[in-house]
Amino acid sequence: MRRRKGIFICMLAVILLAGACSSEQDINKGKFKKLSEAAQAVKTSLVAGASYQQFSESLQNLSAEITVLRDKATSKKEVEVLKEYSTLLKIYQDGHMLWKYKMEFAPFDFVPKGRIYVSQDIEPIVFKYSFPVESHLYKPTHQYWKSISEDSIQIIWNNADNQFKIIEGTLHS
Repeated sequence: MRRRKGIFICMLAVILLAGACSSEQDINKGKFKKLSEAAQAVKTSLVAGASYQQFSESLQNLSAEITVLRDKATSKKEVEVLKEYSTLLKIYQDGHMLWKYKMEFAPFDFVPKGRIYVSQDIEPIVFKYSFPVESHLYKPTHQYWKSISEDSIQIIWNNADNQFKIIEGTLHS
């Protein structure tokens, strides 16, 4: 009788421990609803051809939603999903920065059409995505400067699409 009671207690402990472990891996998808909507709004703004300002606003909203959830992600899986959304935000911010430089330097004659001036702000993005760089000579000062193709922005948007797939996979695994 005593042995059965011991086995019963061990089985009960195993069941409780297994339940605790599985709930630790669960994702409260309702918790991520606003964040998911904010991320989708950023993607939709690009597809719809939104202005730089509209894109900036949707990007700020995505950032705010990530901040709201930082302390609310409780399970390991929720923390992982939040990390994937943070990666998505960084990708979009990289594209945002390239878009900004594309617009700011477009009026200057020294930047060839279809190129983005590479400043110190852009260099980490160029390195991160391994974008090919062209060197140019600015004749009045005899200084060299670098540029990347404006198609680099599309590469970043493609990376964001891939990150969306990673997020979907994480949410449904």
